[in-house]
Amino acid sequence: MKKKILFLQLPLLDNDTSTAHENFPFAALWLSHALSQHPEGEFWEVVPAPAKWDELDNAQLLEKILASGVDAVAFTLCLWNVERSLRIARQLKEARPELFLMAGGPEISEDHPFLLEEPVFNALVTGEGEAVFPEILKGIRAGKLPAYDNVLISSDKGWKRGSKPPPQIDLASVQVPVASLMECIKVRPAVYIETSRGCPLTCTYCRYHHLQKGVRALPAEAAARRVQQLRDAGAREIRFVDPTFNARADFIQLLERLAEINTDRKLGFFAELRADTLTPEQAALMAKVNFLDVEIGVQSTDPKVLRTIRRPANIAQVERGIRLLTGAGVKVTLDLMYGLPEQTLGDVLRSIEWARSLGPNITIQCMQTLLLPGTDLREQAEQYGMQAMTLPPYGVFSTSTMPEDDMRRIEVLLHDSADMPADPVTARFTGYRLSGLFQDRVGQNRRAVTFHGSDLPEICRMIEQLITDEPDMLWQFVLCPEREEPIEFLEALIAVIKKQPPHLLDRFASAELFGQIASRRIFVRLKKGRTYDAEWREQVEELLGRHFV
Repeated sequence: MKKKILFLQLPLLDNDTSTAHENFPFAALWLSHALSQHPEGEFWEVVPAPAKWDELDNAQLLEKILASGVDAVAFTLCLWNVERSLRIARQLKEARPELFLMAGGPEISEDHPFLLEEPVFNALVTGEGEAVFPEILKGIRAGKLPAYDNVLISSDKGWKRGSKPPPQIDLASVQVPVASLMECIKVRPAVYIETSRGCPLTCTYCRYHHLQKGVRALPAEAAARRVQQLRDAGAREIRFVDPTFNARADFIQLLERLAEINTDRKLGFFAELRADTLTPEQAALMAKVNFLDVEIGVQSTDPKVLRTIRRPANIAQVERGIRLLTGAGVKVTLDLMYGLPEQTLGDVLRSIEWARSLGPNITIQCMQTLLLPGTDLREQAEQYGMQAMTLPPYGVFSTSTMPEDDMRRIEVLLHDSADMPADPVTARFTGYRLSGLFQDRVGQNRRAVTFHGSDLPEICRMIEQLITDEPDMLWQFVLCPEREEPIEFLEALIAVIKKQPPHLLDRFASAELFGQIASRRIFVRLKKGRTYDAEWREQVEELLGRHFV
C-alpha cells in the first residue's frame, strides 16, 4: 500500500470581505510534479488539500487532516502563517506522534527567532525543494533521512544539517504541466508562473540572494510556449513570480513572442522588474504585450540609504525607466519603504513626493521595513539602532535616525492619503446596518458572533473562551443591545480582548503603532424600530474606533 502525503499552505487572513482571497499552492504543485518524475513517486500518493480548507478554523482543519489518514504532512511556512502552522503541527504531533512533519518556505532560517526552539517538525528545507523532497520521502521509508546541506533534521541532540550539496535542478524539468494547473484556472483565471530563478541584486532586507546564486531562466521560446498553453487552457491573467523579470538575457525575445501570442490582448500580464535598466524598446513591447501592472521596487530616493541597503542608487535612471513605462500606457506600482537604516522622516517624505511627481499612472505603496529571518539587515539591526517586533511580521518600529513618533506620522499620512493604499479600516462600528461583517458559521476562520442581552460576565467569558480556543482566527463580536448600555460595559469587553496575546494582524504598523486591534473587533448593531440616544451612539463609535482598526 502506498504511503500518503498532504501539502498544507495556510492562507493569509484579513478583514477584507469585498474581494476573493488567493492562496496559490506553489509547493503542492511543484513538489508533486517532482515526486511524479522520481522513482520514489511509485511509493507515495499525494492527498490534495481542498481549497475549502482555506476557510476552516484550526479545530476543523486538524480534524480533516487526521481523518485523511496521511503518513506525512509538508507545510509551506511564510511570514503570515508560521505561527499558526507551528500550532497545528504541534497538535498533529500530540494526536499522532508517528506522523512525519516537514516544512519548506521563506520562513525557514537557522536564525529564526522561535521556529527551531522545539522539534515539532522532523525536517526543514531551505531553498529549492524539488531535488531533495523525493529523497526525504525515500528516507522516511528507509528509516534514514538524506544528509543534504539545505535540509535540517531534528534529532535528540537538536537540529543537524547535512554536508553534501543537493542535486542541481534543471528549471525546464521542474515546470508543472498545464494539465495540473487546470483546477487553479477554473477557480480563478489568473495563473502564477515562474520562468526564472535568482536575482542580480543583493538587497540587505531580502534573503533571496543567499538561497539562489546567479540567474537561471527558461529560454524565451520555452517560456512563451508555456504562456500559450495556459492561454489555450483558459487563463486570462498571467502573473510572473520571477524576482526580477527583466534580469534574463533574452528579455526582448520573450516580449516579442508574448506579443505574437497575445495579439488580441485577451491575456493580461503582471511582473516585477528593475526600472533602471529598461530601454524604450522594452517599455513599448511591454505595452504591446498587455502588461496591466508592473511592480518596481525603489524603496528610497536617498543615495546614502540606497547604498546602505545595496540597492541601485541612480534615481535618474530609475525615473527614466518608470516614465518609459507610464508613457507607453503601462501602470506602475511603485514600492517605497520606511524604517530603513540611515533613513529619516524627511527622506521618506521626499521619496513620496518624488513618486507623486511621476504622474497618474502610478500607484504608490509605502511599507514598513521588516527584519526578516536570514537577511543581512537582521544581522545589522544593532549597528543601525533598529528596534523591531520579535514575532511576525518583524516590523521595525524605530531606528537611530527615525524614532517611533516619526513612524507613526508616516502611518497617519498613509491612512489619510487617497493615492497610497493602506490596510483596510472599518467604515463604522455602530449602526442599524453594518458593512464588512463575516458570516456566523462555526468552524470558519473568519467568524462574526452575535450577542443578545446584557449579561456582562457571560459575554466576557464567551469572548475569552472563543479567542483562547481559536487564537489564529479573525473574530467579530456583534452586540445587539436593547437599550443604551453603559460605556463601561463596552470598556470591560475591550479589556478582555486586549489581555489576549496579539494576533499577527495586530502587529502590523497600521495597528501596532497606535495600540489598536485588527483581529478581534467589537461591533454594535442597533435594533430596527428602536431609537437610541445620538450622543451615546457617538460615544460608542468613538470608543470602538479608538481601540479597533
